[in-house]
Amino acid sequence: MLFNSGIFFGFFAAFFTLYWLLRHFLADRAVASQNGLILAGSYLFYGWWDERFLLLIALSTACDYVCGLGVAGPRYPKRAIVKALTFLACVSLLALGPTVSTSWPYLVAALGAGGLLAAIIRGIEFMSGPQRRKAYLLLSVLLNLGLLGTFKYFGFFTESLVAAFNSVGLQLHAPMVKILLPVGISFYTFQTLSYTIDIYRKQMQPSEKLIDFAAYVAFFPQLVAGPIERAKNLLPQFQAPRLFERQKIESGALLFLWGLFKKIAIADNLAPLANAAFADPSQTSPSLMVIGVIAFTFQIYCDFSGYSDMARGLARMLGFNLMLNFNLPYFSRTPSEFWQRWHISLSSWLRDYLYVPLGGNRNGKLRTYRNLALTMLIGGLWHGAAWTFIIWGAFHGAILVLYRLSRIDQRLERTAISGRGLGLHVSAWVLMSILTLIGWTLFRAASLPEALVALQLCGQAVLSGAIITELPFLEQAGTLAFYTLPLIGVQVWQRFKDKLEFLILPNLARVRRAPVRAFLQYNLLLAVLCGAIFLAAEGTQEFIYFDF
Repeated sequence: MLFNSGIFFGFFAAFFTLYWLLRHFLADRAVASQNGLILAGSYLFYGWWDERFLLLIALSTACDYVCGLGVAGPRYPKRAIVKALTFLACVSLLALGPTVSTSWPYLVAALGAGGLLAAIIRGIEFMSGPQRRKAYLLLSVLLNLGLLGTFKYFGFFTESLVAAFNSVGLQLHAPMVKILLPVGISFYTFQTLSYTIDIYRKQMQPSEKLIDFAAYVAFFPQLVAGPIERAKNLLPQFQAPRLFERQKIESGALLFLWGLFKKIAIADNLAPLANAAFADPSQTSPSLMVIGVIAFTFQIYCDFSGYSDMARGLARMLGFNLMLNFNLPYFSRTPSEFWQRWHISLSSWLRDYLYVPLGGNRNGKLRTYRNLALTMLIGGLWHGAAWTFIIWGAFHGAILVLYRLSRIDQRLERTAISGRGLGLHVSAWVLMSILTLIGWTLFRAASLPEALVALQLCGQAVLSGAIITELPFLEQAGTLAFYTLPLIGVQVWQRFKDKLEFLILPNLARVRRAPVRAFLQYNLLLAVLCGAIFLAAEGTQEFIYFDF
């Protein structure tokens, strides 16, 4: 079920109505009833792709619910285990019951995994206090990373191992199993991991209510592509009453509209340009390769940030506040600034749960550089099971290290953005933009050889001046400009006004005080709405990050 599909609009309209009716008619039990509805609606939303996906998220939820209580408490969480196993069994039966004749192996596997989980937890209880806390944490980490590794990376590592042996003349026959990748598994795996880790660090208390925790894990607005929300930030919102506030609902709807516009009117219309260029770089002209790289740079930003805006807008309409995931990243002047603005929930997660535990910058420069490079390498691998993603992560790790060695961030901080200093900041931005384009070329290409061909073609186009001599280039450049220049104009305004949410629906009092400004705001809103309707690309296209 996609945000940009008719079925989702129908689903959310019914969900939104019932959600706030529960708040009105069951005021004394509003939190519990609304959380139950969120859980049911989220599982319906997620199971729309494939009902088997529900077994994995239910297993991860059951495990981390028990492990969270086990990490925090000195007593054997017997009641929690019973509730978790009952929850897992109910989800399995409801998801696979109608097709049990063909899906019984999945049902048996899910119930068997639940029984094994209960046995392991019973064994953990024989350990002493500190060892028991570590064992619960280790169980959570191993189960979540084990599921992620099996479903996302098993085939990749197996194929890479076979290829490595074959390259030295050794024939290795390993099992090649095609495993369906559950959408969003990378996102909710990191989300549930942070829950048990934060409890182990004594930064939060575990949830006693399984429904609250399960609703937090499966919250449909951000389930399949983030933001990756920490439990200490989002879970308390599930435990507190949500109020029907017209202003929040309006601003949430406008934020959703802006995200939808970026997705269907910009990203989806730029996709054919990028796809044509990267389909076979060796058959693409240099100038069209440049168009393809720039088109993908805007496509992935509008696609992913558009999803994040829609997720935040939907959540706000339901009374929740999700973290900002994008903050105008293409204005960045350095790699560190880029990662403070791009996919903020992932970069901050990697910083807090990987870079800092590795030692951060506390143990000398060499180890700091090692930690930076390793963190970005794993960040690249998180994006997908392919060498291009690993190399993309290594590339970003390398430029982070080089910038840190050169102390460019510190120099920019000491230089004013005016007078002679303006040239330094503009030069830094231009260089970072070029590095970003190189990185996205590595990210988008199907293989490393194709990425190198694409980069070579771009270099040839720029150095030879062939960019302005080909008619196909002028046609595609016109298409690229048509869809990107309005976005650039809006983002320049957002950057200098420091106002990310620029769509506003003025009330009557504001219209009377500033009629011209209100007129412009209404027309801007109308332009975005008409753009989403009339410029929408044909068909319903998935979001890029659903594959990660």
